[in-house]
Parts: sequence; structure tokens; C-alpha cells
Amino acid sequence: MRTLYQILLTCAALIGVAACENETKLCDQTLRTDLHVHFSLLDTTKGIIRVRDTTMPKVTVYAISNGVNKDSIYRKQPLTDAFMPLAPTIDSSIFFLRVDSTLTPDTLTFRYKRTRHFISPGCGFGTFFFLDTVITTLHTIDSVLINSKAVTNSNDTHLTLFFLNH
Repeated sequence: MRTLYQILLTCAALIGVAACENETKLCDQTLRTDLHVHFSLLDTTKGIIRVRDTTMPKVTVYAISNGVNKDSIYRKQPLTDAFMPLAPTIDSSIFFLRVDSTLTPDTLTFRYKRTRHFISPGCGFGTFFFLDTVITTLHTIDSVLINSKAVTNSNDTHLTLFFLNH
């Protein structure tokens, strides 16, 4: 009889461990929080300034590391929005941006503060970002609007880039 209780107790313990183990392996959330950039056109025809959403015809975006184009994020794609992954181990990220193959490219530099964020036992930690500064060349970009400095998900539009319609 004692052996039967030991077997039942061992089975119950194993079932309990197995039930808890599934919670720590399951991750149903993304760990990435990409910077969401929206493209808009400043139409200055007829002396009136109008802002229009636009699709850039051939967007190319590269991450730049130590002055070298490192990772291709987009390559000659028509886009209205771009999602740029910020570096989770340093406090700045630099990107090469060309919106049309015939136009001069721009460089975007983002400086930010990083905060680790616990998501769940199965997912672990993610990184949230808080934008301090956005520096850009002004070859094709006319101006920049920071819509949200807190980069905690990729659903919000964090930045709007304005381009002139010549």
C-alpha cells in the first residue's frame, strides 16, 4: 500500500511540474519594438502648403555600424511606412535612407535611452526606448516630426518624415 501512495505522489508531482513548465516555454508576444517611421509629402504648389501621405517608390534602408552599411532592412520597395530596429545594446542607431534610386540618400541618427522590460517567464525581457534626439541630413528630407518619444511597440507612429514636392 505504501508503494502505491509513493507512485501516486510521484505521478502527481510530475503532472504539476509538467503543467507549470508549459507557462514558461510559451511566448505569444514579440520582443522587438521597432521605430515606426511614416512618410509624408509637403505639397507647396499654388503657394499653399498641404501635407499628404505618400508612398515612396523605391525605399532602401540600411543599418549603419562603424560607418559601414551593415544590414539591409528594405531594398528598393515602395513604402508608406518603414520600421527600423533600434540597437538594444547601445544608445544610438544610424540608418541610410534612400526613398528613390534617383535621389540623394539621407542619414538618420537616433539617440535614445534604453529600458529593459520584463514581459513574461516564457518571453523574458524586451527593450523599450525613449528618443532623445533625431539628427538627419536634409538632402531629400525637408523636416522631421517626433510623434512619440516612447518606443514601446511598433503600432504607434513614432516619427514622420516630410519630403518636398518640387
